[in-house]
Amino acid sequence: MDVIKDMLLMSAARLYSLGVDLEMSREKLRRLAEQGVSFHAKEMADAYEAFLSLQRQWEELEKQHLELRDEIIQR
Repeated sequence: MDVIKDMLLMSAARLYSLGVDLEMSREKLRRLAEQGVSFHAKEMADAYEAFLSLQRQWEELEKQHLELRDEIIQR
């Protein structure tokens, strides 16, 4: 298998793992809101920052993954 395909498979695996982490982070935010934690509380702010960090990582990795996919398709 060539290097680009290997990279595509690795990025897909990382996307899956990151997606699981992102959904867990989203769930934590939901639980905090349901528990009535203020949106201005440090706990909520920290959870939101963690979520945003994971979301940014997801978006960047997804972009790279799609670029690899497009490179393979164009061959």
